[in-house]
Amino acid sequence: MSGLSIASYFPFLRVKLSQQSVDAEACVAHIHAEPDLRFHPICHVCGQKGSGAHSWMQRTVRDLNFATARVWVNCRYRELFCLTCHCTHIEDLGLFHPYLRVTNRLALYVYHLCRVMTVSEVADHLDLNWKTVKAIDKQNLERDYGTPDYPGLRI
Repeated sequence: MSGLSIASYFPFLRVKLSQQSVDAEACVAHIHAEPDLRFHPICHVCGQKGSGAHSWMQRTVRDLNFATARVWVNCRYRELFCLTCHCTHIEDLGLFHPYLRVTNRLALYVYHLCRVMTVSEVADHLDLNWKTVKAIDKQNLERDYGTPDYPGLRI
C-alpha cells in the first residue's frame, strides 16, 4: 500500500480515517472511519453534547464514487444517552443521516440529480435501489419546501 492518502477528500471534522483499501480492479474502495475522540459526542436530535458513550455501533454506508470506484465507508460511531431528550441516540458525526445508508454528500448529489432526472434513472446511474433514491429525494423536498398546508383548500 502506498503512502498516498485520500483523507483530504473527507473533510469531516468529527471523523478520522483509520484505514483505506482499493481492490485490484479499482472498482470498489473501502474506508474505515471512526469518531475523533477529542470531541464529545453530540446528539443527532437536539444537538447537545452527551456525557459519554453508551455503546459503540458500526455501519457501512455508501459514499460518492471516486472516479470509477464505488466507495464504501465502514464507520464506527457511539450511541449516547442524551440528558436533554432523555433517550438513547446516535452521535452526529456529520457523515451520514441516522436512518439512511448513504453519506450526506451522496444524498445531496442524489437530490440534485433528481431535479433533472427521474428517480429510476438516478438509481440506475448510481447503482442504488430506487426506493432509497425516492426516500432521499422525499426527505430533501420536505426539508426545503415543508409539508403541504391542506386546510382551506377548495375544489
